[in-house]
Amino acid sequence: MKKINKLIISIFFVIITLFCMDIIFTHNDKNIRQTFKQTNISTKQYVYPIGKIVGIKADTEGALVIGVEKDDIDYTGGLKIGDNIISIEGHKINNSNDITNILNNLCLSEVNIVFERNNITKKAKIKTKEENNKYKLGLWVRDKISGIGTLTCYNPITNEFYAIGHGICDIDTEKLLTIKEGYIYNTSNIEICRNNNKNIAQIKAIIDYNNSVGKFFINSNNGIKGSFNHYNCKSNLPLIEIGKREDVKIGDAYILFQSKDGDIEAYQIKIEKILKKENNMLIKVIDDKLIGYTGGIVKGMSGAPIIQNNKIVGSLTYVFKHNSKKGYGIFIDEMLKL
Repeated sequence: MKKINKLIISIFFVIITLFCMDIIFTHNDKNIRQTFKQTNISTKQYVYPIGKIVGIKADTEGALVIGVEKDDIDYTGGLKIGDNIISIEGHKINNSNDITNILNNLCLSEVNIVFERNNITKKAKIKTKEENNKYKLGLWVRDKISGIGTLTCYNPITNEFYAIGHGICDIDTEKLLTIKEGYIYNTSNIEICRNNNKNIAQIKAIIDYNNSVGKFFINSNNGIKGSFNHYNCKSNLPLIEIGKREDVKIGDAYILFQSKDGDIEAYQIKIEKILKKENNMLIKVIDDKLIGYTGGIVKGMSGAPIIQNNKIVGSLTYVFKHNSKKGYGIFIDEMLKL
């Protein structure tokens, strides 16, 4: 009987002990969860800032009208500069060569065209002009663009990069281009070309078109987004927290930008005004080293990341035409919505 009582008592103590342990573990688990909740760890996001100059090449959807022959107005069908030709007689237009090939295969005196104007699809009939047994329209078109820009940041979780802080627009029409596919490339022999007439200087470089390091499909007013093929952007700079627009303060900040030696360096700027409705900030370059190197903000620097209080808070977008030391930056959280 005593043995049975001892066994019952032992089991009772074991149950009590396990129950107490469960209380302790549950209590600790609650403390851990509360600690994570208090520090808002789950709301923080990190990216690699970059600031590297890259070559950019893109193919557009369709063929963009960049000019109209005034002497051949009968052969324009009412199309205007900035219109994007999508198809001719039901044949899809992928590039400017398609227009020539389709016209000369059809050999028609008039063709039906589908085009886009301000994101609205329209139709038109256009007379064709025959010269030397070849058919043409009274339009100048373009389908490829290329240039130089700056990488802003890289998300290692999604393998996505963000760049240039504004949309890729046609140089003649200033219209945002619909990109079919675009590529980025490494550059070398960086040079800052300053014009004598005090226009904004621009970056020139040799672009290695033989080896693409990334690809993008998204082109918006806030920049471009794509993914890397093979690109070591993590070797120089550590992960940095993404700042929200409410984190941006008037005062000192830095931009990261590639030097002529190929290194990424920090240059001091001042955030002079915060324009929340416009999703951007007014900045001024105050770093003598950068002013000596570039003269301020130059064409091709768009996309350089803006750092303040150890957070990436924005990206350079535009420069003042008559004051290259001043320009605008877009809030990084607006840019990352791409």
